[in-house]
Amino acid sequence: MAGRIPQHFIDQLLNRVDVVDLIDGYVPLKKAGANYKACCPFHNEKTPSFTVSPAKQFYHCFGCGANGTAIGFLMEYDHMEFREAIEKLASLAGMEIPEESQGHTPKPKVSQGIDLYQLMDTVNEFYQQQLRAHTHKQQAIDYLKQRGISGQIAKRFGLGFAPPGWDNLMSTHGATTSAQKALLDTGMLTENDKKRVYDRFRHRIMFPIHDHRGRVVGFGGRVLNKADEQAGNPKYLNSPETPIFHKGSELYNLHGARAGIKDADGVLVVEGYMDVVALAQAGIDNAVATLGTATSSMHLQRLFRHTQNITFSFDGDRAGRAAAWKALETSLPLLQDGYQMSFLFLPDGEDPDTMVKKVGKEAFEALVRDAMPLPDFLIDTLKSQADVNRLDGRAKLSKLARPLLEKLPGGVLKKLLVDRLSLITQVSEADLLPAKAASAPPVGSTRRQAKPQAHSKQHTYITPIRRALSLILQYPQFYEEFTVLNAIPETQVRGIGTIQELHAVCAATDKPTTAILLERYRQASYFDTLMALANHAHNNKESLDDDEARHLIRMNNQRIIEDFNRSQPEQINGELEALIKKAKVTELSETEHARKQQLTEFYLNSLKS
Repeated sequence: MAGRIPQHFIDQLLNRVDVVDLIDGYVPLKKAGANYKACCPFHNEKTPSFTVSPAKQFYHCFGCGANGTAIGFLMEYDHMEFREAIEKLASLAGMEIPEESQGHTPKPKVSQGIDLYQLMDTVNEFYQQQLRAHTHKQQAIDYLKQRGISGQIAKRFGLGFAPPGWDNLMSTHGATTSAQKALLDTGMLTENDKKRVYDRFRHRIMFPIHDHRGRVVGFGGRVLNKADEQAGNPKYLNSPETPIFHKGSELYNLHGARAGIKDADGVLVVEGYMDVVALAQAGIDNAVATLGTATSSMHLQRLFRHTQNITFSFDGDRAGRAAAWKALETSLPLLQDGYQMSFLFLPDGEDPDTMVKKVGKEAFEALVRDAMPLPDFLIDTLKSQADVNRLDGRAKLSKLARPLLEKLPGGVLKKLLVDRLSLITQVSEADLLPAKAASAPPVGSTRRQAKPQAHSKQHTYITPIRRALSLILQYPQFYEEFTVLNAIPETQVRGIGTIQELHAVCAATDKPTTAILLERYRQASYFDTLMALANHAHNNKESLDDDEARHLIRMNNQRIIEDFNRSQPEQINGELEALIKKAKVTELSETEHARKQQLTEFYLNSLKS
């Protein structure tokens, strides 16, 4: 399907790239038997527990549980999207992604034969050129200087200038009907009721908006003076929704702030483009901005891919606190233990731009560090709506708190909040939160805080089907041993279909590895389960030698066959008898003959019990 990277290309890529070489470029690895070890790059530790297997092409940390393939490592360590990781690995391997797979989704990225991303690059260059050469450029330059923005920072953020006039961009880059249509599709031109087409952005400082891959997908424009604003022009004007720009998922400067977020181990979310640029001018490089919309779940998910610490900066007025509360409500279902969210409320009349100029970098960073934690903001806001000195006030607070607590995933944070609110309201935890909600399991993974059972010295029991999945994932070179399980009907035993799929992948793949098998299931709902099974320690050993692996596979397969025959013996025997009878009177087809052999082998194996 258009927009998807062919699976065969991913298989070839993983066979070409050595995960040991890749990770060694980030974290120095030392040989440790058949594997390599290092201190884990995903959590602090003094004794190495991070293991990389060249045979499996897979990494695993026994301390925090981080694990994955070469693709997964880049997604986790460099905070890349899936396609970004594929593109980087392909570049390292000297491979080119097949042409038909370009683009993320089937949505059109081409208009009138014009690539919209390339068009936006051209538009970006146009605005930057206007800032350098237009006859009215001094207005824009003076404005930036007045705001304390240096030429270096302006260049870093690609700031530009949309000159006054109705058709500067259109006359330069919209001379043809097709070009004009493409500019309309990207929102750079607009059309009025009388079908007149003209430049959307006029007499504004231009801020290019980049997506997570660094491509220009839209623009924000700010008026240059009060006169323009008083004339009815909005202070900020953003690109509309287009095939390549979606305000609810993009954040201004997220791509540019990745290194700063990593260095600071946190991100600061502000409300305006100029706030981001002014903070960068002051040396604060971990700021991003929403694009004129409320903070969305998609925004938060993207930010949490880069850091576990998010601080929002809002005005301290009523509107600012309302926006902060909306962000809090949106974030609650995503707050795993270990995630921290805080709110910085600035004095009336101040924003991050003016505040950092007034107090300086160090004092502003101190304000960020002292920002109000989400639990405190939640409780203070609820207390402001109910008088806890009254019985009915405490009842009201309990009612207000309940739907918020129910949104939180289960975990320590939820328990601590319930404990705190229970003390304030003098209501028992059971009454404050229904038992079902209080015991709800956490959403998502908290793998960095939990020790995986695979490293436990105690033997951990798993079902024969799960053990078979674990064994074929860990030892795909012995996939032929699993052929006997293909006779079991997929609908009769849960999980057997996945084993049969993995067997087929191994049979069709040159040199199958754990990594290749896992990447087949990245989008599956049970991907995390397969990842865990790929790390399960059999017989309390990190890895088995070939003889041990083959023996365990055969013994486990025998157990699966025995269990199936005890539960539904007629399934296999009936099908085999029917094929034997048919073979006596007519010649079987190639498919029927293969099935007869398969069932016969299964039947003979069942007799061994």
